[in-house]
Amino acid sequence: MTNGSNANPTQERALIRFLLGNRTLVSYMSILMLIYAIWAIIEVITNATGATWWAPDTGIPVEDIFGDPDRVQNINNGWVIGTGAVFGTIGTMIQYFYRAAPYVDASMQATAALIISAVKEEQIQETAEKIADEIVAEAEAEKAAAIVAEEEAAEKEAEEAAAIVAAEEAEAEEEGDASTETEEAVESGQRKKF
Repeated sequence: MTNGSNANPTQERALIRFLLGNRTLVSYMSILMLIYAIWAIIEVITNATGATWWAPDTGIPVEDIFGDPDRVQNINNGWVIGTGAVFGTIGTMIQYFYRAAPYVDASMQATAALIISAVKEEQIQETAEKIADEIVAEAEAEKAAAIVAEEEAAEKEAEEAAAIVAAEEAEAEEEGDASTETEEAVESGQRKKF
C-alpha cells in the first residue's frame, strides 16, 4: 500500500514538471483539445438534427438501424461524445491554469505577505508589551528598594536617637547621683554646724 502511495506523488510531480517545463507545447495541445471538443459538440448537434453536410460523419444513420427512410437523424457516436468532453475539460483546465496562474500566484503572494505582516505586527505588539511589563516591573522594584532604604534609614535614625537619649539619660543619672551626693554632703555639713 505504501509503494502505491509513494509512486503516485512521483508521477504527479513528473506530470507537473512536464506541464511547467513545456508550457508552449502544452498550451498548443490544449488549444487543439478545445477545438476537438467544439467539433464534438457540433457533431452531436448535427447528428441529432440530421444535417450530414458536416464532415466527417461519425453518427450511425437511424434508417440503417430502424429501417425507416423518413428519419434523417444519426445516432451519436459515444467515442466522439466522451473524448470531446474529456478533451474539452482538460483543455479548459490547462488554459485556465496557464492564463490565470500568474494572477493566482501574485494573489497568493500578496495574501501571504499580508498574513506575515499581521503576524509580525502581533509579534511586535507582544514584544512591546513584554518590554513595557519589564519596565514597569523594574520601576516597581526600584520603588520597593527605595522604600526599604528609607525604612532602613529611618530605623537607623531611630536607633541613633535612642542611643543619644540613652546616653543623655546615663549622663543625667550620673549628674543626678553626683548632685544627690553633693546635696547629701551639703546637708550633712549643715547638720554638723548646728
